[in-house]
Amino acid sequence: MASLRLPGRDLLIGVAAAPLFVAGTHVATLNRMPPYRALDAIAYGLLVVAGLALALWRARPGTAFAITLACAAVMLARGHAPGPVLLAPLLCLFHLTLRYGLPAGAAAAALTGAALLASDLIGPVPAEASPFLVGFAWFAAALTAYGTAAVTLLQRRRRAAEAEAAAERARARAHEERLAIAREIHDVLGHSLSVISMRAGIALHVADRDPSQAIEALTAIRETGRQALDELRRTLDVIRDRRPGADLDAVKDLVASLSAAGHPVELIVTGEPSHVGAATAHAIHRIVQEALTNVLRHAGGASATVRLDYTPDEVAVSVVDDGRTTPGEPGNGIIGMRERVEALHGRFHCGPEPGGGFAVRAWLPTRRRGHGDERADG
Repeated sequence: MASLRLPGRDLLIGVAAAPLFVAGTHVATLNRMPPYRALDAIAYGLLVVAGLALALWRARPGTAFAITLACAAVMLARGHAPGPVLLAPLLCLFHLTLRYGLPAGAAAAALTGAALLASDLIGPVPAEASPFLVGFAWFAAALTAYGTAAVTLLQRRRRAAEAEAAAERARARAHEERLAIAREIHDVLGHSLSVISMRAGIALHVADRDPSQAIEALTAIRETGRQALDELRRTLDVIRDRRPGADLDAVKDLVASLSAAGHPVELIVTGEPSHVGAATAHAIHRIVQEALTNVLRHAGGASATVRLDYTPDEVAVSVVDDGRTTPGEPGNGIIGMRERVEALHGRFHCGPEPGGGFAVRAWLPTRRRGHGDERADG
């Protein structure tokens, strides 16, 4: 069994409590009527033991409770005056409830009231004090100590639950931020690398018979790489500042760059985009970018149509291609687009078209419906 080491302040409490119990009980014996039994060697011993036992009130609350309650009960049963020693089991009862919980505390409170009542009935009870009043007083004292401990314990549990809930919310926010960063990096690099891969394939294919076209493709690769690095820097700046940063011009630039690279992409815009919040505009840009990246990857040289329909309450985004090859299982790109839309409380759908080709459609609210977007006054 490991040796018991008590904090210095608890040892000080035990050393100070013993003489206080003796002095307080001596004064109570002299000043109470009718006369109580004078203190003798047994009484002094009980008071000293009860005082020293308080040194265990935090380290061993059960042991301290049992010793102090026994000493207080014997003092009452022998006819000594009720003194400060009666506070010792109540203090231990308080900490016992905190340490072992409400059921153990309730049992200890009932034991305290019953033991003190029985001891008082055994001893010389004043004629004017009925057993009912005596019992009520002891049980009331025990219940007061227990009730104080119960309130303290419940407050501690509530604070612990609130702290755990706050920690869980922080973990969820951190997870969402990691997903958002992953989506941003995936969208930026996925699109640019797809274009670079395709242009590199062209350069390899024509390198022998048409060096000028190969040089043109390599030049386009260099330009695409430069643009990708610039956009990656802007994206990291946005993440660092926690501010979305894209608008309709970014979509126009994206479509123009693909058209200049030889991929037929048409952009149709209806309505007024000025009332769209920054978060929604950023999501539109990323959805169009990822959808066009999928066209490059899966639909070869298919043409695509990007359509943005702005209304006061909603933006309808669609990217439709006329290719014959459709994606297989949804990958990170489609999952990321869906998560972007759901974060803004919008709707998302993608799938093959009845007449051939593949379509990505999203409907995003322009007004704030949660924490994901902000409305800009237009």
